[in-house]
Order: sequence, then C-alpha cells, then structure tokens
Amino acid sequence: MKNDLPPFLPTGVGSLPHTDPEAAVRLVLSAFRDVPCWPQLPRRTFLETMYIQYAAGLPGAVIDGEKLFVDGGETVQEDAEAFYERFLMEDASSFAISTERAAGLYALLSSGKGPYPAVKGQVTGPVSFGLMTTDRGKKPLFYDPMGRDILVKHLLRVAQWQVAELSRLSPNVILVLDEPYLASVGSAILSLAKEEVIGCLDEIFDGLPGTRCGIHCCANTDWGLVLSSRVEYLSFDAYEYADSLLLYPKEVKAFLGRGGKLAFGIVPTSAQGIRAETPETLAARMDAILGKFESRGIGRDAVIRATLLTPACGLGTLPVEDAERAILLTAELSDLLRHRHGAAAG
Repeated sequence: MKNDLPPFLPTGVGSLPHTDPEAAVRLVLSAFRDVPCWPQLPRRTFLETMYIQYAAGLPGAVIDGEKLFVDGGETVQEDAEAFYERFLMEDASSFAISTERAAGLYALLSSGKGPYPAVKGQVTGPVSFGLMTTDRGKKPLFYDPMGRDILVKHLLRVAQWQVAELSRLSPNVILVLDEPYLASVGSAILSLAKEEVIGCLDEIFDGLPGTRCGIHCCANTDWGLVLSSRVEYLSFDAYEYADSLLLYPKEVKAFLGRGGKLAFGIVPTSAQGIRAETPETLAARMDAILGKFESRGIGRDAVIRATLLTPACGLGTLPVEDAERAILLTAELSDLLRHRHGAAAG
C-alpha cells in the first residue's frame, strides 16, 4: 500500500440518507475526488442496514421482519460444515454482496470514473456484528465460539471480495471495519478478553495483504487496545473525542511511525452542528487539535502527513440537505487546510 497520499484529503465514513444510488455516488465523486468511498443507503432498503447488509450467506442467519437473528451451536452444524468447505476453496467471489444490499457500491463501480489515488470501502466489524446480533434466545453471536469463528471468516471473505472489486478503481484500497461497539469494550457492562478482540480484527487484517486496513469507531474507546492490532487507518470522531485519543501518545506515535493514517472525523454529524459550523470554524478546531497532539510529544508535521478528513460518522439518519452540507463542509475544509498549510500539505 502506497503511503504518498497528500495530507488533508477528504473522504467519507459510510452511510448517506439518499435513496437514489446514482445521486449518492454523484455527491461522493463531486466532493471526494481523490479518495471516493461507496455510500451505504439504509433508507433505500433495510437490507442496507449495517448488520443485515453483510449477513447473506452467513450460516444460521435469518431475517424476521426487519430484524436479523443468527442461530448458532448444533442447530447450524450442517450449514457450518458447508461453510467451512466453501471458505477453504478461497474463492471470495462466492461471498459477493448483491446489488440489492449494496446499490451504492455497484453505482460507484459502474460510474466510469477513475483511476483514483485511493478508494475506500467498509465492512461491519466482527466485534460489533458479533455483539449486536443475537440468536432468538438473545445470546450474542460473539459468545458462541463456532459462530464467532464463522462470522470472522465470513467477513474476511466479504472484505476480500470487496477489495478485489474496488481495485478496479484504484490500486490503493482502504478497507475499514465499522466497529461502533468497541466503545463498550472494557466497560462495566461488557467484559471481553483483549486477545479475543484483537484476534478477530487481526484475522481479517492478515487476510488482506496490500490493503490499508482500518477501524472506525465514532465514540470513546480503549484506543490502546485498538492500536495494538495491525490497524493502518484509524477513523474516529475528532469533533467530540480527539482528547480521548491523546490519552495514548506512545501508541499514537508508534502507529504514525509505521505509516498509519488518521482519519479525523472533524465535521459534526448532528444537524445542529452541521448548520452551525463553517470551514473556518472547523479549521480553527483542527489547528487546536494539532496543537494538543504536539503538546503530547506527537510531532505536528507527522500528524499532518498522516491526516485525512471525514465527517465524524455516517450520515444516513440525517435529512438529505444536512448530509449534503456535511459532505460539502468536509471538502471545503480540505481545500482550506491544504491552502493554509502550503507545502506541508503537498
């Protein structure tokens, strides 16, 4: 994976509130000209919600209404055996996401644009998927050892298929695991062994050589744990939680030292925040954050070289006009910071 992207390039996180995939992709390509991402469109269909979207072909997965259940244990033994046979064939194409579940991905692939310096995709991460998806007895899939192993391997093949598709648009693919539930790891309400969490993440990362593998978490979490994985792209809510990352200066420095990228979610995703902020106010906030990094012994230039800019999280729950303004703010902030920092920003 090349590490020569200019600083402050804008890209997205995931979802948009649009129901027309072509319109959503036009918006993405107009604002994120160097690092486009494919938009998830949960308002178009519940099949594009973050867990159901990637559940096709997962043993034990059943949709009841608009709710996903995944049975485990002996009830899916026969399906599990067939799954492992399919997995061992190492043919990621059999794990393809259908157009029905990822219309924005197919619209981007067929846009006729590119090649791009980089392109970004995403898959729901195994920790969040495994903890938020249960069987009918409300037992999370993550706590079923066989179910968890199948889930990780399923998501790995889905990610490999997606990377192969996106590589048609750029030789530099960023593949991000969406892991909102990492915010609860280590809390009083959820106790998981660090080794289990890292093992699940790294199994996917290790299966994607040549891809810049990332994690997105839009809340506070144990960033030391996250950065101890083989993550190469950290996407976080810098608008609300930049200070929490600074509690781990040693780990952040090591991450930057190995060529990691920081996707600063500096554009708010609340309607109120989007309407109140301007590129100038967000640039001032970003400069203040850079100063805080410097005060913790993390070199400003090193952070700048590693920085991409994004909204703080997905925009799929917002009114369309607010989501479009957030995308525009991200692009305008990128132009402003690249101009302000001159040569440092390439």
